[in-house]
Amino acid sequence: MKKVLSFLYFLLFFVVFSSGVRALELTKIGTTDLTGKGIGSTVSAYTYSTRSFTLYGNSNASSSVAIKIDDVTYTATANKLGAWSTYLSNLTYDNHVVGISSASQSSLNFTLTISSASALIPTATPTATKTVASSSSTLPASGALENTFLSAAFALFLIGFGMAVKYRD
Repeated sequence: MKKVLSFLYFLLFFVVFSSGVRALELTKIGTTDLTGKGIGSTVSAYTYSTRSFTLYGNSNASSSVAIKIDDVTYTATANKLGAWSTYLSNLTYDNHVVGISSASQSSLNFTLTISSASALIPTATPTATKTVASSSSTLPASGALENTFLSAAFALFLIGFGMAVKYRD
């Protein structure tokens, strides 16, 4: 009985604290913090004024991240906490199609405009949403898989715990 409970507690600890599952997210362009802004998922266009900068983001721990700018693909590897970054240089003053992807995660896609205006304030354009008659539901944001995974793990824990209690008697 004690072995079963110990195993179940270990499984719960492993799932909750060391899964490394994170939503694919762009958190920073250059010096501009974009954490939680939805760039590429709910925001379809972003304007930035500098031609060379670093992109920062989050993904699954130790995963490979592909950053495609127009026809050029850059790669980055997320660290143990899921943070990744890559340096981009000499982009042209123009619109650039950006796609950021990582295995088993929803891709982030947006248009990045590099503008030559010296006093430009970075701007974001929300993705157009389609209204469905008599419904206000929305799709989950990129990376919603982690909530499903944790819910399934918790359900398995409860089943195992119930079986342990039943067979203890």
